[in-house]
Amino acid sequence: MSPTEAIPLLIVVLLMISIGGSDVQEMSVTFQGETDVDALADVHVVAGGTTTVPGDATVDGDVYVIGGTAVIDGAVDGDVTLLNGNLSVHDGASVTGTLQTYSGSAAVSADASVGRVSQFEPPTPSSSPAQRVGGFLLQFFVLGAFGWWLVKRHPIVIENVGAAITEHALVSGVIGSLGATTLLVLFVYMAFTLILLPLAIVGLFAEFLIVLYGQAVFGYLIGTRLPIERDSVATIAGIATFLLLLEVLRLVPYLGGIAQLAVAVVGFGAVLNTYFGLQRFDPITIPGGT
Repeated sequence: MSPTEAIPLLIVVLLMISIGGSDVQEMSVTFQGETDVDALADVHVVAGGTTTVPGDATVDGDVYVIGGTAVIDGAVDGDVTLLNGNLSVHDGASVTGTLQTYSGSAAVSADASVGRVSQFEPPTPSSSPAQRVGGFLLQFFVLGAFGWWLVKRHPIVIENVGAAITEHALVSGVIGSLGATTLLVLFVYMAFTLILLPLAIVGLFAEFLIVLYGQAVFGYLIGTRLPIERDSVATIAGIATFLLLLEVLRLVPYLGGIAQLAVAVVGFGAVLNTYFGLQRFDPITIPGGT
């Protein structure tokens, strides 16, 4: 598993560490090859390759397996969490804390000593129409309120972002995909320092808000094409239409997901290109020679 592919699960690990509130000073991450666990780190993340806790070693700290293979022959004085990949706990090995399995393959020897074994059972997604409608209404109220506020208080801002989407969709899509990926990688690697973990979480949340910003602008653009005179009302109606279109796209395998991703990155790029709508986006042109 490459660092880029591991990013979503690394974010989950960082959030779990943050929520746990443990005093972590150093974290090690392995992506490939055959290695032994770094005994100096407080948290050990296995993202690829094969990582082993040797039989004569005692590792202080927690182990997270998000890819590759982790083999425990010695002792782990902490918890072991399997999010993906493979985990083997051999004869004579010991885990003083909890061995928690979310996904992946775990093989635990009957002769191994484990404080507690826990298997996560994912909740069965509910197909209740009431819950689906409730989720839709929550999205609508959040985006609708934000869109209404922008149109009433800062119409130029939302117009600038909308113009970047309609007039420069390709450029916005390229900038959005590069910007979102770069920022995501940056925040994850910031979180590796652990000291900057709170700042990294704030940054990831800010990225999510930018995506919502772009969605509100898409709703505004749809609203401008509806036969409604008041801009604020048209924007709310456009956002409702936009969210309905997203729900329809979810029903289309593969193509629906690609379309949703395209909408997200174009909106993200348009927000960045216009400095959050503070100025009109005009691509740089190279004058032709005479």
